[in-house]
Amino acid sequence: MKKRSCNRFSIPGMVLYYKNKPRFFGKGKYSDEYYPVINMSKGGAGFLCNERLKVGTSLVIKIRIPGISAESEIISEVKWISKNPEQSYRYRTGLAFNSYGEGKNQNPKEVLTFLESLETRYAKKE
Repeated sequence: MKKRSCNRFSIPGMVLYYKNKPRFFGKGKYSDEYYPVINMSKGGAGFLCNERLKVGTSLVIKIRIPGISAESEIISEVKWISKNPEQSYRYRTGLAFNSYGEGKNQNPKEVLTFLESLETRYAKKE
């Protein structure tokens, strides 16, 4: 079994909202609903939602964390989706964050720094 290269962590009350990444011009509109984040890492996030997103879809997400005002846009791609066995939301969705750098479709390095600080604070030490 392949071991993840990034430490996953969860933060109580953490939610995300998303929009489809515009292909050309325009900013797009974020969803009106916030969705609970199951866990995340520097490399991606798992969250609950009611919409069956298509694998391969590019999204821009924002994460809200109680007590933290910082809110960055993170470019990501839907990697998997499965039925949620619980009754609260219909689907569990997995995202992979785009790489970090200054190129087109890359996330700013400041986002990586922010996620690393969250990982240091919230990841369980094994």
